[in-house]
Amino acid sequence: MVDTNEVAISHLQRRKIEGRVLIPFIQALRDKFGEDATREVVDETIRKLAVEDGVRWAETYGRTTASLRKVAEEVWAGGGSLDVQIVGESEDHLDFNVTRCRYAEFYRELGLSELGFRVHCNRDRAMVAGFNSELELSRSQTIMEGASCCDFSFRKRPHARPV
Repeated sequence: MVDTNEVAISHLQRRKIEGRVLIPFIQALRDKFGEDATREVVDETIRKLAVEDGVRWAETYGRTTASLRKVAEEVWAGGGSLDVQIVGESEDHLDFNVTRCRYAEFYRELGLSELGFRVHCNRDRAMVAGFNSELELSRSQTIMEGASCCDFSFRKRPHARPV
């Protein structure tokens, strides 16, 4: 059932709202329980939420690499949140680079790029598990960590390919 009272906002706006709540909450957790315990709770929570996002997006868009491209372009990059350049695409893979990331800009402006990576970029592999367990993500760099682009490469797992 769709919540008709929910106001439509971009994915970036949603993450900014979440960030404004999460940042002081995570800082309070660090003060009370220490860095390691906080990191463990945050990582576990983010992974769980990301899997749920992946399942929901698969139900809405489908589970193919073409569907994943729609998620990247319509959800993640919606409202100008990301500048995405598709590098390659087939039934078995989707490769794209993010050349501008307003999520990273948001966390960088707050001086919290490390936290931004933990609560935003860290979602991607868990999201793929929920979206389509036959896909895997490799990425060697992110803008959030200071690179000039994020290099996403989604592939069907070798055992998932038809013989």
